[in-house]
Amino acid sequence: MKKVLITGGSGFIGYHIVRRLCQNNVAVRCLIRQSSSRNLLKNFDVEYHIGDLNDAATLRNACDGCDTVFHTAGLVRAKNYQEFERVNRFGTENLARIAVQSPTPPVFVSISSLSAAGSSLLNQPRRETDIPAPISLYGKSKLAGEDALRPFADKMPCTIIRPGIVFGEADKMNLPLFKVIKKWGFYPHSGYGDKFYSWIHADDLAGLLLSIAQNGERLAAKPGDTIDRADGLGIYFAASDEGYAWSEMCQLIGKAMGRHKVRAVYCGPIAMGVLSTFYEIAKRCSGNPQPLDWEKARESRFHWTCSPEKIKSQFNFTPEPLEERIQQVSQWFIDNAWV
Repeated sequence: MKKVLITGGSGFIGYHIVRRLCQNNVAVRCLIRQSSSRNLLKNFDVEYHIGDLNDAATLRNACDGCDTVFHTAGLVRAKNYQEFERVNRFGTENLARIAVQSPTPPVFVSISSLSAAGSSLLNQPRRETDIPAPISLYGKSKLAGEDALRPFADKMPCTIIRPGIVFGEADKMNLPLFKVIKKWGFYPHSGYGDKFYSWIHADDLAGLLLSIAQNGERLAAKPGDTIDRADGLGIYFAASDEGYAWSEMCQLIGKAMGRHKVRAVYCGPIAMGVLSTFYEIAKRCSGNPQPLDWEKARESRFHWTCSPEKIKSQFNFTPEPLEERIQQVSQWFIDNAWV
Protein backbone atom coordinates (compact mmCIF):
# COMPACT_ATOMS: atom_id res chain seq x y z
CA MET A 1 0.00 0.00 0.00
CA LYS A 2 1.30 3.42 -1.01
CA LYS A 3 -1.75 5.71 -0.87
CA VAL A 4 -4.93 4.79 0.95
CA LEU A 5 -8.38 6.38 0.98
CA ILE A 6 -10.44 6.02 4.16
CA THR A 7 -14.08 7.05 4.12
CA GLY A 8 -15.26 8.14 7.54
CA GLY A 9 -11.61 8.60 8.47
CA SER A 10 -12.37 11.11 11.21
CA GLY A 11 -14.51 8.58 13.05
CA PHE A 12 -13.60 6.11 15.75
CA ILE A 13 -12.61 3.14 13.58
CA GLY A 14 -11.09 5.42 10.96
CA TYR A 15 -8.84 6.95 13.60
CA HIS A 16 -7.36 3.56 14.49
CA ILE A 17 -6.80 2.71 10.81
CA VAL A 18 -5.11 6.06 10.20
CA ARG A 19 -2.80 5.50 13.17
CA ARG A 20 -1.79 2.05 11.90
CA LEU A 21 -1.15 3.31 8.38
CA CYS A 22 0.89 6.31 9.52
CA GLN A 23 3.02 4.02 11.68
CA ASN A 24 3.80 2.12 8.46
CA ASN A 25 4.56 5.33 6.53
CA VAL A 26 1.61 4.94 4.18
CA ALA A 27 0.12 8.08 2.62
CA VAL A 28 -3.40 8.56 3.98
CA ARG A 29 -6.32 10.44 2.45
CA CYS A 30 -9.60 10.81 4.36
CA LEU A 31 -12.99 11.55 2.89
CA ILE A 32 -14.93 13.48 5.53
CA ARG A 33 -17.96 15.71 5.75
CA GLN A 34 -17.62 19.46 6.19
CA SER A 35 -19.03 19.17 9.71
CA SER A 36 -16.71 16.34 10.79
CA SER A 37 -14.31 17.00 13.65
CA ARG A 38 -10.63 16.41 12.91
CA ASN A 39 -9.51 16.40 16.54
CA LEU A 40 -8.60 12.71 16.60
CA LEU A 41 -6.36 13.09 13.54
CA LYS A 42 -4.58 16.32 14.44
CA ASN A 43 -1.30 14.52 15.22
CA PHE A 44 -1.19 12.64 11.91
CA ASP A 45 -0.10 13.71 8.44
CA VAL A 46 -3.42 13.25 6.62
CA GLU A 47 -4.78 14.64 3.37
CA TYR A 48 -8.43 15.64 3.67
CA HIS A 49 -11.11 15.60 1.00
CA ILE A 50 -14.42 17.21 1.93
CA GLY A 51 -17.28 15.34 0.32
CA ASP A 52 -20.20 13.00 0.46
CA LEU A 53 -20.86 9.42 -0.60
CA ASN A 54 -23.62 10.67 -2.89
CA ASP A 55 -21.44 13.23 -4.68
CA ALA A 56 -19.71 11.62 -7.68
CA ALA A 57 -17.30 14.52 -8.26
CA THR A 58 -15.84 14.48 -4.74
CA LEU A 59 -15.66 10.68 -4.79
CA ARG A 60 -13.72 10.76 -8.05
CA ASN A 61 -11.21 13.23 -6.63
CA ALA A 62 -10.89 11.25 -3.41
CA CYS A 63 -10.23 7.94 -5.20
CA ASP A 64 -7.70 9.41 -7.66
CA GLY A 65 -4.30 7.76 -7.23
CA CYS A 66 -5.29 5.50 -4.33
CA ASP A 67 -4.34 1.82 -4.45
CA THR A 68 -6.49 0.82 -1.47
CA VAL A 69 -9.87 1.96 -0.15
CA PHE A 70 -11.09 1.30 3.38
CA HIS A 71 -14.80 2.06 3.37
CA THR A 72 -15.69 2.66 7.02
CA ALA A 73 -18.33 5.39 6.60
CA GLY A 74 -21.82 4.30 7.53
CA LEU A 75 -24.97 5.22 9.37
CA VAL A 76 -25.59 3.40 12.68
CA ARG A 77 -28.74 5.24 13.77
CA ALA A 78 -31.51 6.59 11.59
CA LYS A 79 -35.21 7.38 11.81
CA ASN A 80 -36.19 5.02 8.96
CA TYR A 81 -34.86 2.52 6.44
CA GLN A 82 -34.56 5.10 3.68
CA GLU A 83 -31.99 7.03 5.72
CA PHE A 84 -30.00 3.87 6.38
CA GLU A 85 -30.22 2.83 2.73
CA ARG A 86 -29.07 6.18 1.38
CA VAL A 87 -25.72 5.83 3.15
CA ASN A 88 -25.16 2.14 3.82
CA ARG A 89 -26.38 0.80 0.49
CA PHE A 90 -26.26 3.56 -2.12
CA GLY A 91 -23.21 5.22 -0.59
CA THR A 92 -21.27 1.96 -0.92
CA GLU A 93 -22.50 1.47 -4.48
CA ASN A 94 -21.58 5.03 -5.48
CA LEU A 95 -18.08 4.73 -4.05
CA ALA A 96 -17.47 1.34 -5.70
CA ARG A 97 -18.72 2.62 -9.07
CA ILE A 98 -16.27 5.51 -8.98
CA ALA A 99 -13.36 3.44 -7.63
CA VAL A 100 -13.70 0.79 -10.34
CA GLN A 101 -13.35 3.47 -13.01
CA SER A 102 -9.77 4.18 -11.93
CA PRO A 103 -7.06 3.20 -14.47
CA THR A 104 -5.87 0.69 -11.87
CA PRO A 105 -8.84 -0.10 -9.61
CA PRO A 106 -7.90 -0.18 -5.92
CA VAL A 107 -8.34 -2.98 -3.44
CA PHE A 108 -11.72 -2.20 -1.91
CA VAL A 109 -12.23 -3.27 1.71
CA SER A 110 -15.74 -2.57 3.00
CA ILE A 111 -16.49 -2.61 6.72
CA SER A 112 -19.93 -4.10 7.20
CA SER A 113 -21.35 -5.46 10.46
CA LEU A 114 -22.33 -8.62 12.29
CA SER A 115 -25.83 -7.13 12.09
CA ALA A 116 -25.80 -7.83 8.35
CA ALA A 117 -25.50 -11.54 9.12
CA GLY A 118 -28.05 -11.56 11.93
CA SER A 119 -28.19 -12.86 15.47
CA SER A 120 -26.72 -16.17 16.60
CA LEU A 121 -27.81 -19.11 18.71
CA LEU A 122 -26.24 -20.01 22.04
CA ASN A 123 -22.89 -21.75 21.44
CA GLN A 124 -23.42 -21.40 17.67
CA PRO A 125 -21.52 -18.31 16.55
CA ARG A 126 -22.12 -17.00 13.06
CA ARG A 127 -19.78 -18.26 10.32
CA GLU A 128 -19.02 -16.85 6.91
CA THR A 129 -20.91 -19.63 5.12
CA ASP A 130 -24.16 -19.05 7.06
CA ILE A 131 -27.02 -17.50 5.11
CA PRO A 132 -27.50 -13.92 6.37
CA ALA A 133 -30.73 -13.17 8.22
CA PRO A 134 -30.61 -9.57 9.52
CA ILE A 135 -33.38 -8.64 11.93
CA SER A 136 -32.98 -4.84 12.03
CA LEU A 137 -33.27 -2.07 9.47
CA TYR A 138 -29.62 -1.26 10.10
CA GLY A 139 -28.59 -4.87 9.48
CA LYS A 140 -30.70 -5.07 6.33
CA SER A 141 -29.14 -1.87 4.98
CA LYS A 142 -25.61 -3.17 5.67
CA LEU A 143 -26.41 -6.43 3.87
CA ALA A 144 -27.80 -4.38 0.98
CA GLY A 145 -24.47 -2.53 0.93
CA GLU A 146 -22.61 -5.83 0.72
CA ASP A 147 -24.80 -6.93 -2.19
CA ALA A 148 -24.30 -3.58 -3.91
CA LEU A 149 -20.55 -4.18 -3.88
CA ARG A 150 -20.68 -7.65 -5.45
CA PRO A 151 -21.34 -6.60 -9.07
CA PHE A 152 -17.98 -4.79 -9.08
CA ALA A 153 -16.00 -7.84 -7.95
CA ASP A 154 -15.13 -8.91 -11.50
CA LYS A 155 -13.29 -5.64 -12.13
CA MET A 156 -11.96 -4.71 -8.68
CA PRO A 157 -10.63 -6.82 -5.77
CA CYS A 158 -13.30 -6.51 -3.07
CA THR A 159 -13.47 -7.85 0.48
CA ILE A 160 -16.16 -7.50 3.16
CA ILE A 161 -15.43 -7.42 6.90
CA ARG A 162 -18.17 -8.02 9.48
CA PRO A 163 -16.89 -6.99 12.93
CA GLY A 164 -18.58 -7.80 16.20
CA ILE A 165 -18.89 -4.99 18.74
CA VAL A 166 -15.91 -2.69 18.18
CA PHE A 167 -14.54 -0.83 21.19
CA GLY A 168 -11.42 1.14 21.92
CA GLU A 169 -9.91 4.52 22.60
CA ALA A 170 -12.06 7.43 21.34
CA ASP A 171 -15.11 5.16 21.30
CA LYS A 172 -18.25 7.25 21.86
CA MET A 173 -20.72 4.42 21.25
CA ASN A 174 -19.62 2.35 24.26
CA LEU A 175 -18.56 5.33 26.39
CA PRO A 176 -21.91 5.57 28.25
CA LEU A 177 -21.48 2.01 29.53
CA PHE A 178 -18.03 2.82 30.93
CA LYS A 179 -19.41 6.01 32.48
CA VAL A 180 -22.34 4.32 34.21
CA ILE A 181 -20.19 1.51 35.58
CA LYS A 182 -17.52 3.88 36.89
CA LYS A 183 -19.91 6.38 38.46
CA TRP A 184 -22.71 4.18 39.74
CA GLY A 185 -21.30 0.67 39.90
CA PHE A 186 -24.10 -0.97 37.93
CA TYR A 187 -24.85 -1.90 34.34
CA PRO A 188 -28.10 -2.34 32.39
CA HIS A 189 -29.14 -5.91 31.70
CA SER A 190 -31.92 -6.67 29.23
CA GLY A 191 -34.09 -9.62 30.28
CA TYR A 192 -33.05 -12.13 32.90
CA GLY A 193 -30.83 -14.54 30.96
CA ASP A 194 -27.28 -13.62 29.97
CA LYS A 195 -26.64 -12.80 26.31
CA PHE A 196 -23.33 -13.41 24.57
CA TYR A 197 -21.57 -10.94 22.28
CA SER A 198 -18.45 -10.93 20.13
CA TRP A 199 -16.08 -8.02 20.73
CA ILE A 200 -12.96 -6.70 19.02
CA HIS A 201 -10.65 -3.84 19.93
CA ALA A 202 -10.39 -1.21 17.20
CA ASP A 203 -6.59 -1.47 16.99
CA ASP A 204 -6.79 -5.24 16.53
CA LEU A 205 -9.41 -4.65 13.84
CA ALA A 206 -7.22 -2.05 12.13
CA GLY A 207 -4.24 -4.42 12.02
CA LEU A 208 -6.45 -7.15 10.63
CA LEU A 209 -7.82 -4.81 7.95
CA LEU A 210 -4.31 -4.01 6.74
CA SER A 211 -3.50 -7.72 6.49
CA ILE A 212 -6.73 -8.45 4.62
CA ALA A 213 -6.15 -5.59 2.20
CA GLN A 214 -2.80 -7.06 1.24
CA ASN A 215 -3.44 -10.80 1.35
CA GLY A 216 -7.14 -11.47 1.95
CA GLU A 217 -9.73 -13.35 -0.03
CA ARG A 218 -11.79 -11.43 -2.58
CA LEU A 219 -15.45 -11.66 -3.43
CA ALA A 220 -16.11 -14.07 -6.28
CA ALA A 221 -17.18 -12.43 -9.52
CA LYS A 222 -20.72 -13.59 -10.32
CA PRO A 223 -22.43 -13.28 -13.70
CA GLY A 224 -25.33 -10.86 -13.88
CA ASP A 225 -27.24 -10.44 -10.64
CA THR A 226 -26.35 -13.86 -9.27
CA ILE A 227 -25.57 -13.75 -5.55
CA ASP A 228 -24.21 -16.71 -3.63
CA ARG A 229 -24.18 -15.57 -0.03
CA ALA A 230 -23.33 -19.05 1.24
CA ASP A 231 -19.90 -19.44 -0.36
CA GLY A 232 -18.32 -17.14 2.25
CA LEU A 233 -15.56 -16.22 -0.19
CA GLY A 234 -14.19 -12.74 0.36
CA ILE A 235 -16.07 -12.30 3.65
CA TYR A 236 -14.57 -12.28 7.13
CA PHE A 237 -16.04 -12.03 10.58
CA ALA A 238 -13.78 -10.07 12.92
CA ALA A 239 -13.81 -10.80 16.64
CA SER A 240 -11.31 -11.47 19.41
CA ASP A 241 -13.17 -14.56 20.56
CA GLU A 242 -16.40 -16.40 19.90
CA GLY A 243 -18.18 -14.41 22.56
CA TYR A 244 -18.37 -13.09 26.11
CA ALA A 245 -21.39 -12.97 28.35
CA TRP A 246 -22.69 -9.42 28.82
CA SER A 247 -22.28 -9.72 32.58
CA GLU A 248 -18.69 -10.91 32.21
CA MET A 249 -17.76 -8.01 29.97
CA CYS A 250 -19.33 -5.49 32.36
CA GLN A 251 -17.50 -7.01 35.32
CA LEU A 252 -14.22 -6.61 33.43
CA ILE A 253 -15.03 -2.96 32.77
CA GLY A 254 -15.88 -2.48 36.45
CA LYS A 255 -12.57 -4.00 37.50
CA ALA A 256 -10.68 -1.74 35.09
CA MET A 257 -12.58 1.27 36.45
CA GLY A 258 -11.71 0.45 40.05
CA ARG A 259 -15.06 -1.09 40.96
CA HIS A 260 -14.57 -4.34 42.83
CA LYS A 261 -18.23 -5.24 42.53
CA VAL A 262 -20.63 -4.25 39.78
CA ARG A 263 -24.33 -5.04 39.94
CA ALA A 264 -26.80 -5.65 37.14
CA VAL A 265 -29.98 -3.60 36.85
CA TYR A 266 -32.41 -5.93 35.12
CA CYS A 267 -34.90 -4.60 32.62
CA GLY A 268 -37.54 -7.26 32.01
CA PRO A 269 -39.66 -7.63 28.87
CA ILE A 270 -42.48 -5.38 30.13
CA ALA A 271 -40.13 -2.61 31.26
CA MET A 272 -38.13 -2.88 28.05
CA GLY A 273 -41.34 -2.67 26.04
CA VAL A 274 -42.50 0.47 27.85
CA LEU A 275 -39.10 2.17 27.61
CA SER A 276 -38.59 1.33 23.94
CA THR A 277 -42.12 2.53 23.11
CA PHE A 278 -41.33 5.88 24.76
CA TYR A 279 -38.23 6.26 22.60
CA GLU A 280 -40.06 5.02 19.49
CA ILE A 281 -42.68 7.74 19.93
CA ALA A 282 -39.94 10.32 20.52
CA LYS A 283 -38.21 9.19 17.32
CA ARG A 284 -41.36 9.49 15.23
CA CYS A 285 -42.37 12.85 16.69
CA SER A 286 -38.96 14.48 16.49
CA GLY A 287 -37.68 12.75 13.37
CA ASN A 288 -34.41 12.10 15.19
CA PRO A 289 -32.80 8.71 15.91
CA GLN A 290 -32.98 7.53 19.53
CA PRO A 291 -30.65 5.30 21.60
CA LEU A 292 -33.42 2.77 22.20
CA ASP A 293 -36.41 1.97 20.00
CA TRP A 294 -38.44 -1.11 19.10
CA GLU A 295 -35.66 -2.46 16.89
CA LYS A 296 -32.98 -2.06 19.54
CA ALA A 297 -35.25 -3.67 22.11
CA ARG A 298 -35.78 -6.61 19.77
CA GLU A 299 -32.04 -7.00 19.13
CA SER A 300 -31.42 -7.16 22.88
CA ARG A 301 -33.30 -10.46 23.07
CA PHE A 302 -30.68 -12.34 21.03
CA HIS A 303 -27.05 -13.46 21.16
CA TRP A 304 -24.66 -11.68 18.79
CA THR A 305 -21.58 -13.83 18.28
CA CYS A 306 -19.37 -14.75 15.34
CA SER A 307 -16.49 -17.16 14.88
CA PRO A 308 -12.94 -15.80 14.43
CA GLU A 309 -11.76 -19.18 13.15
CA LYS A 310 -11.28 -18.04 9.55
CA ILE A 311 -9.21 -14.95 10.35
CA LYS A 312 -7.12 -16.87 12.87
CA SER A 313 -6.35 -19.65 10.40
CA GLN A 314 -5.59 -17.38 7.43
CA PHE A 315 -3.76 -14.56 9.17
CA ASN A 316 -2.53 -16.08 12.42
CA PHE A 317 -4.70 -13.45 14.10
CA THR A 318 -3.69 -13.19 17.77
CA PRO A 319 -5.42 -10.20 19.37
CA GLU A 320 -4.37 -8.83 22.72
CA PRO A 321 -6.29 -10.37 25.65
CA LEU A 322 -9.65 -8.71 26.06
CA GLU A 323 -9.07 -7.93 29.73
CA GLU A 324 -5.88 -6.02 28.88
CA ARG A 325 -7.66 -4.13 26.11
CA ILE A 326 -10.47 -3.10 28.46
CA GLN A 327 -7.91 -1.87 30.98
CA GLN A 328 -6.18 0.09 28.22
CA VAL A 329 -9.42 1.70 27.01
CA SER A 330 -10.55 2.53 30.54
CA GLN A 331 -7.25 4.25 31.27
CA TRP A 332 -7.54 6.26 28.03
CA PHE A 333 -11.03 7.42 29.01
CA ILE A 334 -9.74 8.47 32.44
CA ASP A 335 -6.58 10.18 31.13
CA ASN A 336 -8.57 12.15 28.56
CA ALA A 337 -11.31 13.08 31.06
CA TRP A 338 -14.01 11.27 29.11
CA VAL A 339 -15.27 9.63 32.29
